[in-house]
Amino acid sequence: MNALALSALGMIEGGLSTEALVVILVTAATVVLFVTEWLSIDLIGLLVIVTLVLTGTLSIEDGVAGFSSRALITIACMFVLSAGLIRTGALEVLSSAMFGVAKGKKPLLVIALMVTVAVSSAFVNNTPVAVIFLPVVLDVCMRLDVAPSRLLLPMSYASILGGTCTLIGTSTNLIVAQVAEQNGFGQIGMFELTLPGLIFAVIGFLYLATIGRKLLPRRASVSSAMKGGKIREFVTEIQFSAGSPLVGKTFQEVVARVPGVTPLMVIRGEETHMAPLRANPRTQFIREGDVLLLRGDPSSINALVSKEGISLPHGLGELMSSPGAGKTMTMVELVINPNSPLLGRTMSNVDFSRKHGNAATIAILRRDEHLRERVGEIRLRMGDTLLVACDEDHLEDLRHTDEFILLEGVSHEMLRRDKAPIAVGIMGVMVVLAATGVAPIATLALAAVAAMVLTRCMSLRVAYSSIDSTIVVLIAGMLALGLALQQTGVAAMASDAMLGLLADYGPLAVLAGMYFLAMLVTAVVSNNAVGVLLTPIAMNAAISMGYHPAPFVFAVLFGASACFATPIGYQTNLFVYGPGGYRFTDYVRVGAPLNLLLFLVAMFVIPWFWPLVPLG
Repeated sequence: MNALALSALGMIEGGLSTEALVVILVTAATVVLFVTEWLSIDLIGLLVIVTLVLTGTLSIEDGVAGFSSRALITIACMFVLSAGLIRTGALEVLSSAMFGVAKGKKPLLVIALMVTVAVSSAFVNNTPVAVIFLPVVLDVCMRLDVAPSRLLLPMSYASILGGTCTLIGTSTNLIVAQVAEQNGFGQIGMFELTLPGLIFAVIGFLYLATIGRKLLPRRASVSSAMKGGKIREFVTEIQFSAGSPLVGKTFQEVVARVPGVTPLMVIRGEETHMAPLRANPRTQFIREGDVLLLRGDPSSINALVSKEGISLPHGLGELMSSPGAGKTMTMVELVINPNSPLLGRTMSNVDFSRKHGNAATIAILRRDEHLRERVGEIRLRMGDTLLVACDEDHLEDLRHTDEFILLEGVSHEMLRRDKAPIAVGIMGVMVVLAATGVAPIATLALAAVAAMVLTRCMSLRVAYSSIDSTIVVLIAGMLALGLALQQTGVAAMASDAMLGLLADYGPLAVLAGMYFLAMLVTAVVSNNAVGVLLTPIAMNAAISMGYHPAPFVFAVLFGASACFATPIGYQTNLFVYGPGGYRFTDYVRVGAPLNLLLFLVAMFVIPWFWPLVPLG
């Protein structure tokens, strides 16, 4: 956002209107909130609308106009159509083809997976594709003895690359297309992105199958570790109950009996004492009611909690003491779904144990961070990985829920498999009609949703629940902010600032600057927000130079989807973080070279398909 910051300085020197100042402050605050994650993205979008309307920067009609935008309607419909394809098992054909092509050969597996996911993502929203392919990939990993970390990141990257191949492949494409059209740009066709998108995808695949493959880590998830792989460590808590025979002994003495367990902290009333505990006389010996936060692998945790005098968190004690628990208890990993009703709630207030047969959550892993809070008080986020102890008799219940994904490979039945041909046909007709210009894509998407429900590919309740409301509110808020940037002249000032830096080096330098800025900001800010904020700036810059805006618009479009170096900017990257056992540095090591490679490719591909030509 350097261009926007420079424009702000220029506007302050020349006299700044109140509305422009509000927009700059709101934009800056929005970026900060995205980066820090202090608030959920939908709440950020809502606050943007409320602030702009209350300050008089936008009228109430303009503030909420984003909710009725064609792009937003199309995006909501694509969530529903994606769910229809998934619930009828239509994508199962592609996953079966992936197995057939790879034929158990590990070198071919990455390419087969990426092609399959990319083809799916070109017509189905990226996040649902990641949701459906996650258990498929884990199943492949178990069959071929491959660490999930070797495949899940390429899967996420492939969904991003595939999404740039059609107009409906990702919500960012639709958002950029609408913002550009509102600012005088013509309509972008359904397959106008396909050829350049395929070039980006092929180069990305080759990188991930060669150099990137060597950079991928080898780490296993708990589900694969149960099959004999190397296990990850989790953090959980245990409590020493009143009358425990362990009271008076040292923490080190108790923990040392169980290899693979490391003490982290003692919680005693309102006090907390960090390890090493033996170095502190106040925490060297166990007292009644002490809570010990510790780290260990599931088997070690299981051995420790079986000791007499230890109370277990969130119902684990009842589970361990239930009849047959010694024979049937198992530990599994659950990943919170993007649309899970558990989002924003704590395990202590969702009645999780009762709903799922006394299952007990004993640890939560968020990205590569072992959270040092009490498990029951942690507010859940998308992509969180839960370590859950449960009776094997209740595994089937955990498989059939929309709250999370059970990481054990493919095991659940599709709901309406007989409707798969109908779902594919509806989707195909919509794509063909949109490509031929028979009707606007928003109209066709609404018709396709109605057809899905009428043909009973899915129920109306499922259709409503499949829409990601957080994305809908976020996009509406960003559209309001984009409109405010235009109406107050902030976008024009930002483009002038960028031209002041790069115009002397020619239009190609400005094009490179726009792509690089979009790529950089999308690493920490929602790609939808990047598309809304930078598209008008790119168009203003092009027109100010006297050039056609097309290559600059597509530079933002492709740059806003070039999120490979961090897990923050794209949902699919965040979604595979826990199941793959990744660390933040893994994304930097594998994704940063891919970002740089595609940036260089973009400088050839974009001017080739959309030449840098003067207006008129």
